[in-house]
Amino acid sequence: MPEKCIDTKAKPFTIYIFALAFLGIMILSTQLSVIVCSEGYGIIAGIALMLSAIPLHIAAKKFRFLYLLSFLANAAGSGFSVSAVYLVKEIPVSLPGMMLSAIPAAAVLSFIYIMLRVFSKTKKFVLITAAAVNIALAVIAAVCWSEIDAVFFSFGFFALLVSLFFLCVFGIAINHDERPVLRDISFGSFGSFIIVTVVVIIILSEGDFFDFDLGFDGRKKTKNKQ
Repeated sequence: MPEKCIDTKAKPFTIYIFALAFLGIMILSTQLSVIVCSEGYGIIAGIALMLSAIPLHIAAKKFRFLYLLSFLANAAGSGFSVSAVYLVKEIPVSLPGMMLSAIPAAAVLSFIYIMLRVFSKTKKFVLITAAAVNIALAVIAAVCWSEIDAVFFSFGFFALLVSLFFLCVFGIAINHDERPVLRDISFGSFGSFIIVTVVVIIILSEGDFFDFDLGFDGRKKTKNKQ
């Protein structure tokens, strides 16, 4: 999509479509990684994809279409990282289940896109409201996930992290007309990958993923004492 074809009014729609595409690609790559990877190797593959996106993003200053490849690499990498949770914890996943769990995140993205079109003069209020709803849903998903190891809550939580980061992309793009929207979307894909991967590492480091005794795993210490 040539950058010149995207005017200021089309920016929210462009971000909205790419955000939904990110969720879709993350779902597909998570399913693929669960099939082809073992345990935590999904994170390694995810980081490799993210690293491959860096030179693409840099080169896109001259060849704008490379922002799309950077976006694709980060979206796929996010799915590979997320798969590590299901592989290590041996939680079965399915495409229909992950698609269902991504509905709240997609609903938030749809909400902000519609509200920005209807209430174009109150952009700041719309962004704050959408962010508050997104955070509330993410907290609910996290709490439910801590009680029930279900894909609906776990993948739903990761999807809401992605939608929250793309809310930031919405805010930056609509308030800076001079910024290339594809570059902002590419930056957003890096941010989404980083936040998802960091959360995955935090979650798995509290179990048996890392065989290090750094003093923060209370459950492992108790087990050793017994």
